[in-house]
Amino acid sequence: MRVVKWVATLLLAFQLVVSPAAAMTGNEGEPAHYVALGDSLAAGIIETGEIGQGYADYLAQMLEEEHLLASYNKGFAFPGYTTEDVLKELKSDVVKPSSETAEQVSLLDEVKKADVITISIGANDVLKNLTRNEAGEMQFDEQQVKQAIERVLANYDAILKRIAQLNPTADVFVMGYYNPFPYVEGATKQLNFLVTVMDTAIQRVVELNDMYFVKVADVVASDVKAYLPNPQNIHLSEAGYEAVADQFAGPVLEYIMLMPLPEVLLDFTDIPQDNWAYPYAVGVAEYGLMKGYSDGTFKPNDSLTRVQITSILARALQLEATAAVPFKDMTTYAIETQSEVAAAYEAEIVKGAGTLFKPSEKITRAEVAMMMHRAYIHITGEQYEPTQVAPFTDIETYNDEYKQAITFLYDFDIATGVGNTGKFNPAGYLTRAQAAKIIVNFYETVVLED
Repeated sequence: MRVVKWVATLLLAFQLVVSPAAAMTGNEGEPAHYVALGDSLAAGIIETGEIGQGYADYLAQMLEEEHLLASYNKGFAFPGYTTEDVLKELKSDVVKPSSETAEQVSLLDEVKKADVITISIGANDVLKNLTRNEAGEMQFDEQQVKQAIERVLANYDAILKRIAQLNPTADVFVMGYYNPFPYVEGATKQLNFLVTVMDTAIQRVVELNDMYFVKVADVVASDVKAYLPNPQNIHLSEAGYEAVADQFAGPVLEYIMLMPLPEVLLDFTDIPQDNWAYPYAVGVAEYGLMKGYSDGTFKPNDSLTRVQITSILARALQLEATAAVPFKDMTTYAIETQSEVAAAYEAEIVKGAGTLFKPSEKITRAEVAMMMHRAYIHITGEQYEPTQVAPFTDIETYNDEYKQAITFLYDFDIATGVGNTGKFNPAGYLTRAQAAKIIVNFYETVVLED
């Protein structure tokens, strides 16, 4: 199998585009709310095709024996699920019966409540591309398998980031893969290598998201007859699930007992807590999109430059450049900043003036509105078409594109004008306080909701 030819490139690509989304936080030794997500393995389908005790059930029992289980729900795990199914449900408000109480509960509520989340997903995405001929031999198209793994990686990254958005303090543990066809003659080497490829790639995505990968291939292979006793069924026996649960138990218990790091209070000496800008300054700092200064100030009235707002948007949208920055007046800036401008340019969020970007120029409120609308187009793939122009008295002389962008901010409550003046002040320079408000509102309304 020639998968080795592209696996290195695949891993390098995801190393470059995946950014940390969360970090293990610990639970101070308190009983944990545990949610198991995924496919038939999390649901507990055993080698007979029936529901039995799955790895999640055994793990929950272990936690309960240690008096560390507050609640347990595997009601959102479903046989046959793919990464696309899990991601789709995490982006919607799916309601299903709890496996513990049978009450109808929201997936989003369960994730937000959880202290520990386990996930086993992705095998079905790839297995559907593998078939057995009449002689019992495994057959598959290498390109189809490659594409399937690429989709699994992208979906897994999105799943982990979505969980981190919903619950940044949850500790997430991802189950690796095992060879489901150990009895197929002549295929063991190929399938074991495929499992290694998937494990290596998924582990990289998981760890780049500061979450925990649990390898299970070796333990399943250590006693195939006991753990995969039915040659006609790819599911583990209850003994196999218990062995897998043992692999989870150590790290899960470790993190439940972990004491979280002290909370870092984000406060600024030059913005009173009763000032309108205070929650936005704190919010934008917590999201990691803007920072204060080393002297403890935020400098809310300072103006922002073109390069500063461009860098902020590139981080908010997690843009990645595929080529060098095309502007000759960016060469003195840090490589990271150059890359952020290049990425925003590729996404058609910013434009230059020929070979110049004019990075140090102050940016106006109208220009920021234009950039925000372009960012919206980049995320959604469509322009915002307002039914009527925003009721600002000072935007009449601006062209339709600017009016459309300003109306977008107004209709989405991202920017509502200057006080109660009925004006937008489009030619005014954007201050750091105004930028904090616009960025937080845009990030929460458009980016996180996408």
